[in-house]
Amino acid sequence: MTRALGALLLALLPAVAGAACPEPRSNNDLVVALEDATAAFGKLEIDAFNKAAEEASAILVCLDEPISRPSAAEYHRVMGIQLFLSRNSPAAQKSFAAARSVEPDYTFPTDLVPEGNPIRDDYTAVDPQLGPMEMATNPKSGSIRLNGSRSLNRARPLPVIFQLLDGRGAVTQTVLVGPDTDLPSYELEGPATNEPRPPKEAGAGPSKPLLFGAVGAAVVAAGLYGGALATKGSFNSATDPSVLAGKQKTANSLVITSGVLGAVAVGSGTTAFLVSGRF
Repeated sequence: MTRALGALLLALLPAVAGAACPEPRSNNDLVVALEDATAAFGKLEIDAFNKAAEEASAILVCLDEPISRPSAAEYHRVMGIQLFLSRNSPAAQKSFAAARSVEPDYTFPTDLVPEGNPIRDDYTAVDPQLGPMEMATNPKSGSIRLNGSRSLNRARPLPVIFQLLDGRGAVTQTVLVGPDTDLPSYELEGPATNEPRPPKEAGAGPSKPLLFGAVGAAVVAAGLYGGALATKGSFNSATDPSVLAGKQKTANSLVITSGVLGAVAVGSGTTAFLVSGRF
């Protein structure tokens, strides 16, 4: 195969993802296809390897359950080998890095990839955390999986297996997203738009009616409290018991009323500024 074929494999990813599924497939189906591909490669049966790898890709997009992380890593490794055989080393390195991002401690067994084989060099050539990193957004309903994980973090330059699950946990979509490619669109959590709210008008101030009401209440409260103090002074100098009782009642009423109006003044003033958006 040639480098052009390797590029064609990547170009066909969206078409494969959108293909109709004749029947739902399971993780076990995928494991069998990947094992067949690995076994064929170990025997250097390249045609059989490619057939099994293509079968794995057809199964992937028809999965009816979340892919397991080991299967996600193995799928990326098989794709990396296929791209390497097509002489597309840069793309193979990214697929291998995607596999290492899931299973960082994996190494090829020597009976599959002998020591000194250039595949080993490509397998470790690219950092699995190659940036820029990208944070996916939760869907409005359900959840997403990236390479079989609930994590929303993605290294954008690397391929990733994207799955969309509905609110019951059923898989509704599985796509192998290529390097530097946007994730498939889906309804996002929260508002339908991510546009920021418009800023407040430059000259917007506190609500004038509320502010005037607060000032008026404060003035009246101050006057009543002053009246209460004056009444208290005359109360202190009074000697007649009936006069004392009357002045005491008047003073108490004035203090209570001034307190209520003071609270109204504070509340109105605060509301005036809240309405304006100052706080």
